[in-house]
Amino acid sequence: MEVVNQAELAVNLFLQSLGPALQSIMGAITQLGSEIFYILFMPTIYWCVDAWAGLRIGVMLLSSVCFNGFFKVLLKGPRPYWISDKIIPGAHETSFGIPSGHAMNSTAVWGWSAIESKNRKVYWAATVMVLLISLSRLVLGVHFLSDVLLGLLLGALLLLAFSKLQKPLGAWLKKQSLRNQLFLAFFSSLFIIGLSAMVILLSSGWQMPADWAARAGDVDPLSLEGALMTGGLWFGMLGGFAWLRARRGVIQSNFGTWQRVLRYLVGIAGVIAIYAGLGSLFPEDLGLISAILRYIRYFLIGLWIACLSPLLFEKMKIGRIEAEYKPRSSAPLL
Repeated sequence: MEVVNQAELAVNLFLQSLGPALQSIMGAITQLGSEIFYILFMPTIYWCVDAWAGLRIGVMLLSSVCFNGFFKVLLKGPRPYWISDKIIPGAHETSFGIPSGHAMNSTAVWGWSAIESKNRKVYWAATVMVLLISLSRLVLGVHFLSDVLLGLLLGALLLLAFSKLQKPLGAWLKKQSLRNQLFLAFFSSLFIIGLSAMVILLSSGWQMPADWAARAGDVDPLSLEGALMTGGLWFGMLGGFAWLRARRGVIQSNFGTWQRVLRYLVGIAGVIAIYAGLGSLFPEDLGLISAILRYIRYFLIGLWIACLSPLLFEKMKIGRIEAEYKPRSSAPLL
């Protein structure tokens, strides 16, 4: 694999030779594939366009992040700037390189957003977006071509699997009691964490080569933090949605005009408050306790997005919750 990576450096070097202007543009584009951007993007659909579509996009995002983290630790590939001083990194990344998370996540999220829209123009826009985000990772020197190609492939496979499974799985879940749905949401979140914990444990004897470490900077590629974030968001989002739907109903995302703007502003303010507030309060150096607190922090963010914020919107009279809201999978997003 190292021989392949050395050969692939030519692609990164060529793209970086095209000038700093391209790197600046790609530095902005790459943010459209970041996990933080998706956390801000997904609630927009859920609160303001179509709740069911937003939920499915959220499931796609978290599923992609989960499997991407698993394969990164399993394959343990370097990033271009870890093995060559000729590569100027346009971003600092702390995880392994292969497969590209930006390529995989953008394929899954933007791809499913296009499927939800049922709009040919959105399909093309999503395709261009995925390709530009993937290209940005090469220009910035944080991924090899093989990293990006594998990320695109895995994202496409996840799209295919979700398109086949989401309807029958959704029908089966609908028949389950609320208690069973909450148990399933919780234990599947533990599976997400356990999957990463298992491969990290099996890699406990692995040591980063000295030449990688000398160039990589402050990294922790065997960290469980990403899995704790994903697992917490998963339980909070799915558990919160299941509880709200069973007890009250589903948020009417198409309610109002200016109310949609207020819902987003209030909702995002809540996300930021929980993220920053608990981030400053919770200690990060207490081992298992810190891990549990990180899970709780992201659980509360997911719970806020799916359940608590719609209840607040209703109290503020800027949102509406109705029982037995039928999914409008054919409703255009754009």
